[in-house]
Amino acid sequence: MTRLRFLLSLSLAATAAAQATGQEPPLSDDARKVRALLSLDAVPEPTLDHLDAEQREQLAADRTAATGALADAATDEQAQHAANVFGDLCLQYLHYELHAAAAVCLAQLRLLAPNDFQWTYYELLLHDATGNLERARLAARAALALRPDDTATLIRAGDLHLAAGDLDGAAAAYARALVARPESAAARFGLGRVAMDRAETGQAIAAFEEVLASQPEGSVVHHHLGMALRANGDTARARAELAQNRQVPIAIADPLRDRLRIYGLKTEARFDRAVRAARSGQNDEAIALYRELLAEGGGDPEVHFNLARSLIETGDQAGAEEHLRHAIEANPAHGAAHFNLALLLGRTGRTAEGALHLERAADIDPENLQWRMMRAQARADAGNVSGARSELEEIVRLDAGAIEAHRLLAAMLLEAGEPARAADHLQALAALTPDDLRVHFNLGLTRFGIGQFAAAREALETALERFPGDLAVRHLLARLLATSPDAGARDGERAVELARAVVDEQPALDHLETLAMALAEAGRFEDAVSWQQRALDRERETAGGNSPQRLDRLRLYQARQPLRAPDGGP
Repeated sequence: MTRLRFLLSLSLAATAAAQATGQEPPLSDDARKVRALLSLDAVPEPTLDHLDAEQREQLAADRTAATGALADAATDEQAQHAANVFGDLCLQYLHYELHAAAAVCLAQLRLLAPNDFQWTYYELLLHDATGNLERARLAARAALALRPDDTATLIRAGDLHLAAGDLDGAAAAYARALVARPESAAARFGLGRVAMDRAETGQAIAAFEEVLASQPEGSVVHHHLGMALRANGDTARARAELAQNRQVPIAIADPLRDRLRIYGLKTEARFDRAVRAARSGQNDEAIALYRELLAEGGGDPEVHFNLARSLIETGDQAGAEEHLRHAIEANPAHGAAHFNLALLLGRTGRTAEGALHLERAADIDPENLQWRMMRAQARADAGNVSGARSELEEIVRLDAGAIEAHRLLAAMLLEAGEPARAADHLQALAALTPDDLRVHFNLGLTRFGIGQFAAAREALETALERFPGDLAVRHLLARLLATSPDAGARDGERAVELARAVVDEQPALDHLETLAMALAEAGRFEDAVSWQQRALDRERETAGGNSPQRLDRLRLYQARQPLRAPDGGP
């Protein structure tokens, strides 16, 4: 248990002299200091309704004991005892997330012992837990002034720098932590995230792979590795890594944080056993342990949530739904419970209610892009096109490598008649998914359709390099080379070469016409007329007549003029 230590200042001789005269011994210097700086009157008495009866009784008794110890503190020994009891009560407040009370008593303890590292560190934990990142950064700085090489503080400082966008500060903190503790997976994980934010994807991948090798249970790394692989163009492996994320964080060697686990240890030990059982597939054992915890009067949302997850694994959807709802009732901001309930409701056909929980989950954790992507899809499925589009645009703003967001947004923009904006997302997709033929073809087709002929040729040439045997790519490129109004994007002879090969492989009507277009661009108008006549013959055989557009093209070639793409399109 954490203990304050003071220098004893009251001499035994002075105590003996006071007792000999029958007077009360004078207060020691430490006792005066403890009485002056530690006061439970200033510590708000927290509401304990969410705790079980045993915990409430223990906290109430400990507060009463601390009040009495402070009142009785006269000697060094009594001052030491009072400080210890007060400190233990403060750590219980921190452990049970009674943050208002913990903040006041921690501030008092830090004034009492300004050079005692632990109280500054616990203030760092408090401010981090309550989301006051600026005060957390100040506490981290103060803690490192007292103990410059403390690994846990360096890692937490790195996380805070990273959250503030200070990549240099984050990298320095993580690097110092790694020097102090070379085996630290958390420090290496931090350096990987810094590398990712710096677009140094190769370094990020290497760092994340090392983390997984040393701490494979920290499945959250799969998400970060998947994102790095996606940014590096390895989409197949990225999908495989992302699928392995179970949101288990990387463990930090943190002795002071671990001390807090002394409080409520019996409950937490059983909960940990249940979690380990579930992870190893022993869901029946996990369910039994979770039910024991709930039977003891606890309403912990994490117990309800984890029980629901195990019930899902055993096929008990009704039971899972019940406990997910209990988890949300106990903690309305439990994003994962909302998300899992949304999935469960969707599987049972209650999509409208499921969409509401999906909306809530994404609102609670806006950085979870998987949830936001599912929310965008749900909005689109429900006909809320503007809501889906705004969500997708925010996703790609946050993560330029969000493949499915780019894909869905491009499709929606094309359907909405906004091909220029769709082309930008197709361009991003082409870089992210270099082996996706459809993306490259659609990019070239869209650029061609909006009159961006040079960009269209570049996209189609890239597609041809990757997919030299694809008939549709060769045909579209031949037509572009033959008909582009942009002279820099035309090449009649190459168009003839491509179009002839396409016709030899598949003499379809459009292919015959494209060969005629290419021959006209190459200045071979007699041949162009001949192939256009063949196209007209094929059209009459299949449609019973000829379209005015195809007849106009014949007359154009007869007048020894090449065709230019009408209205900038193919």
